Parts: sequence; C-alpha cells; structure tokens
Amino acid sequence: MALTVGTDSYLTQTDATAYVTANYASTDAQYIAWNALLTGDKDARLRKATKIIDRQPIVGFKVVYNQILAFPRAIHTDAYGLNIPTMNLVWGNGYYVQPSPPDSVKNAQVELALDLMNGTSERDTLQREGVKSFSVGNLSENYGSGKANPLPYEVRELLKEFLATSVSIS
Repeated sequence: MALTVGTDSYLTQTDATAYVTANYASTDAQYIAWNALLTGDKDARLRKATKIIDRQPIVGFKVVYNQILAFPRAIHTDAYGLNIPTMNLVWGNGYYVQPSPPDSVKNAQVELALDLMNGTSERDTLQREGVKSFSVGNLSENYGSGKANPLPYEVRELLKEFLATSVSIS
C-alpha cells in the first residue's frame, strides 16, 4: 500500500530518498540500508515513523479539527509573542498557524524511519525507557537524567520546538 501524504505520512518516499541522498554520504550505513530496502519496506518504515511522531505530546492543536495527522499545528501565543516556535508561521486570532507540516517534522520522520531500520540495542531501549543505571557483574553504566524519551537524539532535536515539556492541569 503506497503512502498517502496527509493521511499516513508527512512526505513522499521520493522526498525521503532525496533527504537521505542530501544528508548522508553514499558510504554511510543509513544511505546503504535505505537504498537496499524494497519500496514497500520504505513505506512501512515511513508510516511507522509518522505514527511514533504523532503519539508525542505536541504543543498546540491540529489546524483542522478532523485532520488525520498531528501537523500542521495551531499554536496559541500571548501578546508578547512568547512560546512561539521559530518556524515560518502565519498569525491569526491569537494563534500562529502552520500552513503545512514544517520541514523539521518531515526530516524527523525520515531520521526516525532510518533509526527503525537499525533495530534498537538493549542500551538504547534502557535509555529511552528512562533507566538511570544498569549493572551486570562488575560492569555498570549511568545514563544521566533517567527521563524516558522514546525518540532518538536527532529526531528529538528536529522536533524540540514542538514537543510539550509540561502540561497545565486546571
């Protein structure tokens, strides 16, 4: 089943391949692995990456109430322009409205699709699940904050302007 932009993907497979070609050398493992995949397998990974991105806590809300994907977003702001992502947004009725999904979201989708090809090591799984330290016999590792984050670093960086860090409870 082919990808449908706006329904199960933020970009086409052709756009994803162009991103990989522009951002990875032909000798990089990601480039080689992506180009070795069958068309259906590329679609499956892009579709899965979209689902993972859309499950994240994202600021704002969908521009159109019945849109299928999480982006584009309408992001509320105050008169001083606080809490506005540094993206190309349009002003309207106290909200900045994204006219389309930002390139950073599309790039994050491709990076996540590439990450899904590698599988996840036990170390990565523990870190993403928020484990602070791990010991086996005399060997131990500390992972830092212990905050769970299911996204790889590159994807988090691309999405950081849109990921909610806290939620107000009223």
